[in-house]
Amino acid sequence: MTIPTLSKATLRGQTTAQSFERGWCYYRESRVISVVRRGDVLQAEVEGGQYQAYRVRVRFDEGGVTEALCSCPYSWGGWCKHIVAALLVCLHEPESVEVRPELKELLDELGREQLLGLLLQLAEGDSDLADEIEGQVALLHSVEGASQDAAPRRRTAIDPRPIRRQVSAILHSLDRMRPSEAYWHVGSIVDQVRQMLDQVWVSIEAGDGWNALLILEAITDEYVVSWFYLDDSDGYAGAFFADLGEVWTEAALVADLTAKEREEWAQKLTAWQEEIGDYGIDDVFDPAQAAFLHGWDYPPLQRALQDEITEQIVWEEESPWYADKLALVWLRVLEREGRYREYLNLARAEGQLEQYVTMLARLDRVEEAVEEGLKYLSDPNQALALAKVLRERGELAPALQIARHGLTLEGSKGSLAPWLSDLADAMHKSALALKAAAVAFRASPSLSAYLRVQELAGDAWSERREELLAHLRLQNAFRATGAQVDVFLYEGLVDDAIAAVETNASYEQLERVVEAAIEPHPDWVIRVACQQTERIIEPGKAKHYHHAVDWLDRARRAYEAAGRAEEWQAYLRDIRTRHSRKHKLMGMLERFRRR
Repeated sequence: MTIPTLSKATLRGQTTAQSFERGWCYYRESRVISVVRRGDVLQAEVEGGQYQAYRVRVRFDEGGVTEALCSCPYSWGGWCKHIVAALLVCLHEPESVEVRPELKELLDELGREQLLGLLLQLAEGDSDLADEIEGQVALLHSVEGASQDAAPRRRTAIDPRPIRRQVSAILHSLDRMRPSEAYWHVGSIVDQVRQMLDQVWVSIEAGDGWNALLILEAITDEYVVSWFYLDDSDGYAGAFFADLGEVWTEAALVADLTAKEREEWAQKLTAWQEEIGDYGIDDVFDPAQAAFLHGWDYPPLQRALQDEITEQIVWEEESPWYADKLALVWLRVLEREGRYREYLNLARAEGQLEQYVTMLARLDRVEEAVEEGLKYLSDPNQALALAKVLRERGELAPALQIARHGLTLEGSKGSLAPWLSDLADAMHKSALALKAAAVAFRASPSLSAYLRVQELAGDAWSERREELLAHLRLQNAFRATGAQVDVFLYEGLVDDAIAAVETNASYEQLERVVEAAIEPHPDWVIRVACQQTERIIEPGKAKHYHHAVDWLDRARRAYEAAGRAEEWQAYLRDIRTRHSRKHKLMGMLERFRRR
């Protein structure tokens, strides 16, 4: 079984170079225990370290991989080595992938009593599964209950005092530390308070706005009182107020409040804003205050919801700075409550075009979504958002049409172009796939993007190669890029690699180019290696002497490649003479005496 567009170049484009190489090693070491396909989902088990196995789950469609997850803790960006290894099995050993029926197909054959018995039997042996089932059943009941209520219900109020004590304890946990030590823990402290907002979101998503407000009040009150005791040199503590402001805004729109209650909550926000304003934290509660004061009864908002205005504005006067922020919160609440007609009306009125067209697509109004997207979207990332939703709905041809349109728009195409290239390739649109891959390389140069163009170019590679190399040579002249070094060395263009690192390069880039240049350009290597050696030895940086010795070894190999072995011996004697009192260095130089 093969996945459309799956290739080594595709894999490289989805992961880091290190993860790809490790995944390739895992594949060659046969660490992929099993790969099973059920419909459009692949599940694999891959052996990790310490005899631990990780579970990989990959979802795909006709356009290629749409989702790839692994149970390992990897979080450095892109696919992990276990995903790479599993997909390499699909690429090189498709016959080893076991095909099984989809679960829905299996379960459709069972009656109600059989299903119930099976579920109970599984839950009996797995307490975590039993808890998950219990939670899902409670959620289903709450959703059904909410749909039957004509109006929101105010639930039993929680006791906010434990929350206040918890926030206070977190913020004062650094009190006994020295300031120099406490400084390093401020980010962690703020993150602990931020995690408490999860309780607020649970209440908001359950429609329990009143308790969301009580929890927020407890968190905010304690935080405003104590946050300035933290060392906020890096801005962590102050940045948290923006998170608070966003949650307050949504809670204000979910809670069922009287006009008087809304005014009282707005006054509390005003008081908190005045307190933190003295410390340079301005306007973070403005959207929430507007949400309280206007609620859902604001006449311009009501007209927009009913599609009674044509201008893209729902404000009686000039739109405030937070208009877009508030509009997105309005839309989130409307979507959660299933008020889709009002969602579309408001999104159009407020000029939230990406939200408007993607909602049309989610409602299966595909032709409208495409028509409006082609007419109004002005940014490649907006086009990508719509194209992804269309693809999720199984509408690959419209997704391709919108993504291709996005390629013509002004703006960064670093995310859109590789996505479009893979989809176009899977749909046998070779010319478009190649064009998008070339755009992807220019937008975000990398060796994987370069290899992707090479893979797609076929007989046209010679011409494309020169175009891409010319683009690389015009990159930032003030600092070498990783892409320049990677591609030039891959192509054996050592002269270009040297030119790239001559001005300003990272240590790792310089090392790689020097290693590649020893044979073809020994004189340049001698100069660079000796400079690096002297920079370490002259100031007596003893802890870095091992690096100096590595550079000396590169100089030795370059001297020998240039046929200047006697000069190397003279240079080594000079080092020994000038630095004879640096006993640690002298001991490390003994490695050269044996040569």
